[in-house]
Amino acid sequence: MSMVSGVISRQVLPACGSLCFFCPTMRARSRQPVKRYKKLIAEIFPRNQEEGANDRKIGKLCDYAAKNLLPIPKIVNALEQRCYKELRNENLHSTKIVMCIYKKFLFSCKEQMFSLWANTLSYIS
Repeated sequence: MSMVSGVISRQVLPACGSLCFFCPTMRARSRQPVKRYKKLIAEIFPRNQEEGANDRKIGKLCDYAAKNLLPIPKIVNALEQRCYKELRNENLHSTKIVMCIYKKFLFSCKEQMFSLWANTLSYIS
């Protein structure tokens, strides 16, 4: 019985044994780090539909991609998935924002995007 209560107390209480509000173990998302590019993509889209895209955040995403070449395929994949999701939900405003991101992304990372698409086209043909 003491073993069971120990397991339960670890699930409810953090390692320090107290319930403090600022304890990182009490926050739900603290155990799952968010990739920087995913955070930047999420921040680009406005909270309400009347607003436009956040151009400053698009610039930050482009700068991040230009400096870090490895996540470019992941960024393109995330944008593609977001576009499919918005099209399924018939949310054309957000779909236009995805296209705006792609356009700025193409101008800032021309060589990387060309090589990515060249690899994709070689698989198709």
